[in-house]
Amino acid sequence: MLGRSRKRNQEKAASEPFTYIHRGTKLIGDLEAQGRVRVHGTVQGNVRISGVLEVAEAGVIEGENVEADEVKILGRVRANVNARGKIEIWKDGQLEGNVRATALDIEEGASFTGRSEMVPAGKGRLPENASNAKRGSLPREAAATLGAVGAPPAENGAHKGAEDAEPEEEPAAGD
Repeated sequence: MLGRSRKRNQEKAASEPFTYIHRGTKLIGDLEAQGRVRVHGTVQGNVRISGVLEVAEAGVIEGENVEADEVKILGRVRANVNARGKIEIWKDGQLEGNVRATALDIEEGASFTGRSEMVPAGKGRLPENASNAKRGSLPREAAATLGAVGAPPAENGAHKGAEDAEPEEEPAAGD
């Protein structure tokens, strides 16, 4: 009985579509695919995958939006990333852009610059106003606190948590 279950899983994996973008390949334009997509080359455009997107060590994606069921980053991504499941940034992986997913896993040695929003399973799409936000549009103090995992906070005092922020003065009565 166990052998049959294993055989079905192997057949399913073998029948799942697999797209491979080889190192040295440069795709300019939007990429839409189903199944597993592994990028070792460069994609310049939006990416929409109904399945798992893997950006290998040599892989680069530069666009406005990336959408997939799951995203695994070992290379470099400069885009807003939406996942219906989990986003993983592995050691030496780089993500610059806003994230919306059910979970975000950043391994030590990886870097992430952007904002993240965790959502219930299956809701990994950015709202219209967020998907139009430009990468790198973070307030200066927020950008100073993000970056390589384990990096020390900014020395110039730009890294202030809510508890450290100076209270705003309230207007005097009659103003």
